[in-house]
Amino acid sequence: MVEVKEGMFLMGSRISEGCPEERPMHEVGVGAFFLDRTEVTASAYDACVQAGGCTPMLGSSFLCNGPTSGRGDHPANCVDFSQAEAYCRFVGKRLPSEREWEYAARGGSELRRFSWGDEPPDSQRACYNHPGTCPVGSFPEGAFGLLDMSGNVWEWTSTWFGAYPNEHTSGTHRVYRGGSFSRRFPKWLRNALRNRYQAHEWSASLGMRCARTISPVRCPASTEHRPSHDAEGPPSCERVSGIPTCEPGMEWTGERCALIAAPHLMPASYVGPRNEQRSTQTKTRGNDLPKGALPSLAEAATQETDTVVRVRTPTHDDDCKRHYPGTPTAYQFKGGTFHGRNPMIRAGGCVRRDMGEHWTSACCP
Repeated sequence: MVEVKEGMFLMGSRISEGCPEERPMHEVGVGAFFLDRTEVTASAYDACVQAGGCTPMLGSSFLCNGPTSGRGDHPANCVDFSQAEAYCRFVGKRLPSEREWEYAARGGSELRRFSWGDEPPDSQRACYNHPGTCPVGSFPEGAFGLLDMSGNVWEWTSTWFGAYPNEHTSGTHRVYRGGSFSRRFPKWLRNALRNRYQAHEWSASLGMRCARTISPVRCPASTEHRPSHDAEGPPSCERVSGIPTCEPGMEWTGERCALIAAPHLMPASYVGPRNEQRSTQTKTRGNDLPKGALPSLAEAATQETDTVVRVRTPTHDDDCKRHYPGTPTAYQFKGGTFHGRNPMIRAGGCVRRDMGEHWTSACCP
């Protein structure tokens, strides 16, 4: 394992960048912890299965790195949240929180875009745009000496998915991070990118690495340790003195981070970091979201129309012809939810090319 030093950092994406669920960018204190240098390997996971501490990987896809695949040095994949959690518990560890994961991947206050820096991913930096997983540790190390934080397989965290800046104590989906071998657009490997599954969901592009709390807890300066609601979970380090840090171009007003030059131009949905010394009327805890907070995508999906429309996007035809020769015509399916769009995509004989919050790009016959 690698020791990740305690520190403060700005979590999420700037107001002009990233996806809505990555905002607002907000200050977070992270206590020192240990994190596996590599993703958990298929061999290590199989040893847990043989010892009775884990259940076998799910699915029979050729991409799953099960015990008969001959890929024991590749990451364990095709495991759901409960299986990932069980493995880490079996070896005396735990899953990292979303805050810990992003802090480690970004090099703390360095705020790296990818684990190695700001340069876009390629075949020399990560297992990316690849036909399958790669042996763990095949690429140069990133922040804190960690390997494969960007690419190879996405990694489960212990965190419930919900709107920033809060950490949620319940929900419907768990967060996973890091991008995978199957993605071919750089945006999917960004350290700030959030993704999520329900606990029972899994895929060949999703695995894990484990963390361990350092005791006694070491929090960064100007913060204090607050007991976690989960005795086995990560420590919480909350600011008790000083002025919270805001993203560039913003400053702390005493209540929130606001645009320096023109605060009236800040979107109403932007909610700055919370000052825990403010009155109890304005504190936020768990799922008690402040008015105007960004909804989680799971919540936003319920507000969308069920109508899915198919729109021609000829600018992507060349990309379809290159990567999906049998389906050379590009369309965008808009509306509904991600899962709600899939039946229409399949019915058209199309292949998913890329996706966003409210759309899926596909290549069709």
